Amino acid sequence: MGIESIAKEMNQNVHGGLAAIDTALLKKMRQKAIRDCFIHMDEMPHKMEFVARIQGKRFVDDASSNTVNSTWYAMESTDGPIIWIAEGSEKAVDYKMLVKAAEQKIKMLICLGESSRLHEYFEGKVDIIVDCDTMKQAVTRALYNELETATVLYSPAVDNEKDMEDSAKEFKHEVAEL
Repeated sequence: MGIESIAKEMNQNVHGGLAAIDTALLKKMRQKAIRDCFIHMDEMPHKMEFVARIQGKRFVDDASSNTVNSTWYAMESTDGPIIWIAEGSEKAVDYKMLVKAAEQKIKMLICLGESSRLHEYFEGKVDIIVDCDTMKQAVTRALYNELETATVLYSPAVDNEKDMEDSAKEFKHEVAEL
């Protein structure tokens, strides 16, 4: 497998990967060692992890994205319309860097938890914004809406001190229950 094919398969990791390659080459690492690192990148749990395809919608677990920057990267790495399941926060989260991606790609924003800051940033920029109290409600709303095809992206964008592993399991469980 060549470096080009690895990069194409793992689009969400390309920018970071290219920076890592530059650094590795500067440190004179062997190309085989670099290649081996990239081959195992797809094993990162909860980072743009495909969960299921149901009724034309791709469900993707990106629970490890607990910063605005990592969620931006997930959005930029996703082709086509996105239904974004985000977690709200009482913390002062600055979502500015997501606004452009939201205007271009997000067709529906599903807010879990405290959502006032999400509404503040994205009202008028995203067609549909809904609030949900549970992951079950969020996943169900994502599946049953007027969009025929979309990527349902669970990418919290905040660190609510919830266990990322538990959040990811809950998302996957609710998708499996659909």
